[in-house]
Amino acid sequence: MGGPQRKLWLDWQRGLAVLFMVEWHTYDAWRLDAVANGRLHDWLNLVGGFAAPSFLYMAGLSQVLADRAQERKGVAPGARRLAGLDRALWLLGVAYLFRLALWVVDGGWRTGGGIRGVGTSFVLDVLKVDILNVIAVALFLSALLVIGRGALGTVLALAATALFAFLAPLVASAALPDSPLLEYLWNGRASFALFPWAGFLLAGAAVGRLASDPGRPALLLLGGGVLWFAGRVSDQVAPVYAYQDFWRSSPSWFFMRLGIVASTTAALQFLPAGADRLLSWLRTMGRHSLLGYVLSVIVPYGSLSNPLHHRLSTRAALLAVAAMVLVIWTASVLADRRDARKVARLQAAPIR
Repeated sequence: MGGPQRKLWLDWQRGLAVLFMVEWHTYDAWRLDAVANGRLHDWLNLVGGFAAPSFLYMAGLSQVLADRAQERKGVAPGARRLAGLDRALWLLGVAYLFRLALWVVDGGWRTGGGIRGVGTSFVLDVLKVDILNVIAVALFLSALLVIGRGALGTVLALAATALFAFLAPLVASAALPDSPLLEYLWNGRASFALFPWAGFLLAGAAVGRLASDPGRPALLLLGGGVLWFAGRVSDQVAPVYAYQDFWRSSPSWFFMRLGIVASTTAALQFLPAGADRLLSWLRTMGRHSLLGYVLSVIVPYGSLSNPLHHRLSTRAALLAVAAMVLVIWTASVLADRRDARKVARLQAAPIR
């Protein structure tokens, strides 16, 4: 497959991750607590839970694909690595600015307790480690380990993936003191931390070279199936760790999810470019996944939608999910048109 097709499957998978994310954020924020049970709820939770591993995996994959494109242009390895580190630091800044904006807009600074109360609120809300923070730090690590290192980078990425997956239960059981920095290792009050989540991004970086080689979809599909099967079987044996939370730190669940995400990549690569006639809406949302993330947090969880928080029945919550998908798709279309206008202006500008 050439460049355009590669971009299609990557954007389709990003678009799927946006759908998973919007589904869970909207349903979780607006459905009644009383309906948070049963098989449908469990399935919605399970599907929504694939958004984060997908985004992390594709961030690592995209980083390596972009690096190989720069390599073909003759850019030196050191310059490519430095650019990768710069992008990671930029995203870390975006992560903190986004949480600061939420804190200001939602009135976190109005908390009681004077200066101490405001300081506590700031630390808990603004400095909380969330998925953007994990993606940024993991991209930094991936840039150091993978960019410009060829096959050795793939080996290092695979080793780092195993490290983050297999050490996660040990880190989760460690008695870490309260600290905004140590929360990057394990975050007891939120869903994301480097262990094990950085492993998904590093796995994507390891797949990056395979994703541009001939015959990759079949090999990647086989590898994804093996990972899922290994995770499933390992979950049936006696526990190895003294502490292991299946849904948060289990290596078995990590590799099952990684297998499904990698298999999704392979399945989408099998699709012809003509499939974009039906999937162009998904591609559009995938191209603007960061915008989708921002809107899917601000709208469902933000103060402007307070009247809907935990108020909707299951049916109403699912209709709200559909409405949020439409909102984010519309915003993505507008962003696409803005980008097209910028490109047109650059092309029309006189060369000096």
